[in-house]
Amino acid sequence: MAAFIRKVYGMSESYKTNNILVTMGDDFQYQDANMWFSNLDKLIINKFLKSVNQQGEYYRTNNIILTMGGDFTYQDAAMWYINLDKLVEYTNLKAAKDGLNIKLFYSTPDCYLKAVKDSNPTLPTKQDDFFPYASDPTAYWTGYFTSRPTTKYFERLGNRYLQMVKNLQVLAGLEEHNKFVIDELKSAMGVMQHHDAITGTEKQHVAHDYERLLDNAVEDALLVARQGISKLSKSEKYQFNYERCRLNESSCATSEDSQQFVVTVYNPLGWNTLEPIRIPVLDGEYEVYAPNGEKVTSQLLDIPNPVRKIPTRKSGATHELTFIAKLHPLSIKSFFIKKMQRTRRGIDYRSIKNYWSNIGSPYIVENIDYVGNIGTDKIVVPSHVSGTGSNINFDVLTDEDLNVGRAENMRNRDKVPRNMEKMRHPSLTDEEYRLLADEPSVVQRSEEYYLENEFLKLRSDDTGVTHMILPDRTTNLRIQFHYWTGCSGDNTNTTTRSSGAYIFRPETDKPYPLEYNSNRIVKGEVVQEIRAESDTASSTFRVYGGLPFIEHDFVVGPIPVDDKVGKEYVIRYDTNVGNDGVFFTDSNGRQVLKRKLNERPQWNLTLAEPIAGNYYPVTSKVFLEDGHTRITVLVDRSEGGTSLVQGGIELMVHRRLLHDDAFGVGEALNEVAQGEGLVVRGRHRLLNLNPNDEQETLSEKKYALQTHYEPIVFVSKAEHISYESWLKLSNCFKGMKQLPDGVHLLTLEIWRDKILLRFENYIDRAVQVDLNIFNTIKIKSVKETTLAANQWLEDHTKWNWNIEGEFQNSDSQPNPIPDDLSDLKCTLKAKQIRTFIADYELNA
Repeated sequence: MAAFIRKVYGMSESYKTNNILVTMGDDFQYQDANMWFSNLDKLIINKFLKSVNQQGEYYRTNNIILTMGGDFTYQDAAMWYINLDKLVEYTNLKAAKDGLNIKLFYSTPDCYLKAVKDSNPTLPTKQDDFFPYASDPTAYWTGYFTSRPTTKYFERLGNRYLQMVKNLQVLAGLEEHNKFVIDELKSAMGVMQHHDAITGTEKQHVAHDYERLLDNAVEDALLVARQGISKLSKSEKYQFNYERCRLNESSCATSEDSQQFVVTVYNPLGWNTLEPIRIPVLDGEYEVYAPNGEKVTSQLLDIPNPVRKIPTRKSGATHELTFIAKLHPLSIKSFFIKKMQRTRRGIDYRSIKNYWSNIGSPYIVENIDYVGNIGTDKIVVPSHVSGTGSNINFDVLTDEDLNVGRAENMRNRDKVPRNMEKMRHPSLTDEEYRLLADEPSVVQRSEEYYLENEFLKLRSDDTGVTHMILPDRTTNLRIQFHYWTGCSGDNTNTTTRSSGAYIFRPETDKPYPLEYNSNRIVKGEVVQEIRAESDTASSTFRVYGGLPFIEHDFVVGPIPVDDKVGKEYVIRYDTNVGNDGVFFTDSNGRQVLKRKLNERPQWNLTLAEPIAGNYYPVTSKVFLEDGHTRITVLVDRSEGGTSLVQGGIELMVHRRLLHDDAFGVGEALNEVAQGEGLVVRGRHRLLNLNPNDEQETLSEKKYALQTHYEPIVFVSKAEHISYESWLKLSNCFKGMKQLPDGVHLLTLEIWRDKILLRFENYIDRAVQVDLNIFNTIKIKSVKETTLAANQWLEDHTKWNWNIEGEFQNSDSQPNPIPDDLSDLKCTLKAKQIRTFIADYELNA
C-alpha cells in the first residue's frame, strides 16, 4: 500500500504556512494571496521539498502522489488553482536550477498507477483489512459503525426499492420514459452512499435532508412498481394503489381502514423462500387467501406496547396479522384479506338457569369483611404467562418442571380466602370456561413457557441457565441488553477524547446490564413469541413454523440522558461455544474475515482502548464457532460488533451522546424525534449451525441474503373488488426459474436498448448457470464486461505485480477470457461475479 498513497486524500500539514498556501488549507482561514511571493523560495526549500523527501521514505518507487483534497476546501477553487499553478511552476524552476531530481505535475490516479507499474516494484501483500482504524491511541473510529441506525436502515430499504423497480422495468417491458424516476432513485442512493451519510457522521439537519431526498425518490419510483405489478397481474390500470407502509413501526393506514384489502409481496431473490408477513390491523377476525383460493393459516397478535409507544408512530393499529408467504423466484404474489364480521354466540339462558339450579342450596355470604383484599389477590385465568428476570433463559421441559407448575398452582389456590369455601360453585374445566366466555381466548398454563418448531426448541426459566435445543446438539444462550457510558471531554488531547459520531470510547471496561422487568409468552399456529421489557429497551423473540432461525425484534429508546451522560446500547448473545477469542465478520456481505480479540494479523498490538479497539463493522453477519457449533447473528442494517468474552457476540444497536468528538461533525450525536430521544426498532436473526455441514452453511448464506434483500410488501384497498373477481386476476407471477444453489441474481436492469446482468457465486465451489432463465424475456446473445460494465472483458488486460508471498486460498493464475457463452451457459468460479450486456426480446 505504501507504494501508492500515504496521506489519505488531504494535503500535508507541511504545506499550510502563514504565507501563500494558507488558502490551500481551510477556506475559512483565508488570507490575501498577494502575500505569497514574499517568502516563496524559503517556503519551497524549507517546507515543500522537505515534506516530499520525508514522504518518499515510505514509498517503494520514486513516484510520490501528493494529495490535495480535504474537507472544507475548494470553496474558492480559483484561488486554490492559482496557488497550485505557481507551486508547480516554481518548484520545477528550482529543481532545474539546482539540479534536483524532482518533477512536479498534475496527474490522475490512472497515470500515477501506470508510473508505479512501469517502475516494476515488488510489493508486500495484505490479506486482512484496515479495521478498526485509529487516528490516535484513544480515537478508534468504531462508533460510526452504528451511528444514526435509522438512517442506515432506510438506506438498506432504499436499495431494495431500487432493485425492485429496475427488475420490474425489464420483466414487464415498461416504457422507456420510466428511466427518469429510476435515475432519480439511483442518484438518491448514490448520495446515501456518501461516506458521511451511510456512516452517520453528518450534522442532524443534513441527515434529515438525505432522508428527504431518498423518501421522495422512492415515492416517485413507485410509479414503476405500480405499472409493472399491474401489467404482470393483468389487472386494470390503477385498480390497486400498492401503498408502501411503515412496517418498521407497525403502521399501515390502508390495512387499518379497510374491511378487505390485498397484500402484494415482491421477492427479488432467485430461489423459493418462506417469508413471515406481518400486517398492522385493528382487532378482529381475519381470513387470508392465496392466489389459488386456498385459505392461508394466519395469526392475530397484539402489537407490543413498546412499539405502540414509538413517538413518531401515527397509527391506530393494535394488532398484527401474521402469516407465512411461500414465494417463487423473482416473483410477485398477492393475498386477499377479509375482515370477518364477529358474531356473538347465541346463548340459551334457560339452560344456564337449569344448570345452576341443579347445584343445590344457594350460598349466602353472611360477613363480607374478609373480602377486603380481593382486589389485590384476584385469581384470574391469564391469556399469557408473566415472569421477571434479568434475561431470557431457555431450558428443556422436564417432569420436574411440571411439578414446579403444580406447586405454583397450589400456591395460587391458597390465596383464596378460607371463607370462600362457603361459596359453592361447580368445578369447571378449561374447555368449559372457554365455552362460557363471550370472547373465547387461549388458556395457557405455566408449564407451557417454551417455544418450539420442527427445527429447535427454546424454554425460558428463572435459573440463569439457558438452552437452545436442536436434534443433535444443545447450546447455552443468554440474550441481554447492556449499555456503555461514553467518555466526555474537551478533545484537546488523547486523554480527554469524547465518544461521538465517529469515535466509540466507553468510560468503563464493562457495560451496565439492563434488567427485564416483565416477560410474556404468546403462542399460535404461525409464530410463538417471548416478549420481554425493560424501562428503555424491549425484546420479542420469535420462532416461526417452518423457519430454522430465532428472530429477535427489539425496540431501544428513548435513551435517557437526564444524568448528563451519553449512552451506547448493545445486545449481547452469550453462549457456551468455545471460540477462544476468534470470531468472524463479513466484508460488505461478500467474504468473511477472521478477527481475534486483542490481536492484529501483521503486528503486535498494544491497546489503549481495549473495548473500542476490538470493534468491527458488521454489514451482514457475525459468527463464532468451535468444532461442532456455529452461532450466527444476521443484522438488518450495518452495526458495530465484537466478541469480548468467551462465546459472546456483542452488537451495538443505538447511540445517544452529548459531546462532539472533534472530527468534523461539530455537534453531539443526540438524535431526537417528537421532542424525545430517538427510538430505534431493529431485528436480528439467530442461527445455530453445524459448521461441518455443507447444507447448513449454505442455508446460512441464503438467509443472510434473504435478510439483506427482504421482500417488498405493498397493501392495497380492495372494497371495490369482490373476492371472486380478484381470483380471476394473475395474482402470482414467477419471473424466473430457480437458480442453482450458490448463485444470486445481483443485477437485472435496462442498459439502453439491452439489459445488464450480473450473477454472483456466493459459495466456495464453481457453479454453472443458464443465462436464459427468465420467463418473460428471452436472451438472444450476451457479451461479457468488466465488473463495472464500463469495458468489454476482451479489451481488459489485468496487470500482474511482483509480490512478496501469496494470498491464502487465492487463484493467482491469470484468468483467460471465458469462451463458455455460446450456449448461454456460464460457469461461475468460487465467489466470482460475472457481468454481461445482453440482447433480449420479450416473450409473447
